[in-house]
Amino acid sequence: MRNKFSWFTMPWVIVGLNFIISFIIALSLNGDETLNTGGLVSIFIYTLVTGSVTVKDTFPFALGLSIRRKDYFLGTAATSFLYSICTAALLMILAFTEEATGGWGVRLHIFKISFLGDVSPIALFGMYLIFLLHMYFLGFAISSIHRRFGAIGLLIFFVITFLTGTGGSLLLSQFGLWGHIFLWIGHHYLELFWWMVPLVGIYLLASYGLLRRSAA
Repeated sequence: MRNKFSWFTMPWVIVGLNFIISFIIALSLNGDETLNTGGLVSIFIYTLVTGSVTVKDTFPFALGLSIRRKDYFLGTAATSFLYSICTAALLMILAFTEEATGGWGVRLHIFKISFLGDVSPIALFGMYLIFLLHMYFLGFAISSIHRRFGAIGLLIFFVITFLTGTGGSLLLSQFGLWGHIFLWIGHHYLELFWWMVPLVGIYLLASYGLLRRSAA
């Protein structure tokens, strides 16, 4: 919490500006037109960035105070969980306020993602929470790789990731599987959120193992 501005203020400044711009655009449209924006993705991207810079900003500072790596990791994880819970709750409230007001009176949809359908408030809260945690700890794990192995190690990680993704994409294209994958996603997209839960666990374990062996 040494940088409260980046945790509590900046993400909502970004969301607020996105909302204002989208609202102005929606006002200029015809009354029968509905504006669906992807503006909500900005807070998830910001969460990824926050996770990426957390280690750089706080890990050396914590070690300088003689805080154990285990305590640093547990405290950081607890803080990010609390932040994600509060953020997911606010997004859920905004989503159903948007729905109740007919898109803020101008048929603007920015917080309630249209393809999610008529999900319950608890389900929407859970999906937002899982996605926020996934983005934060993905960034945190990537930053932990840099802290443990330096710039060369991070470069190797990205090269391996790129080659794996490219090779997988070529194989899927070769065997004509893209259509089947998109069809499956179209029918089971809600299950993708649950697949992020074990990924969050993997990010946590990887980050903890890397930070335990990293230099200050």
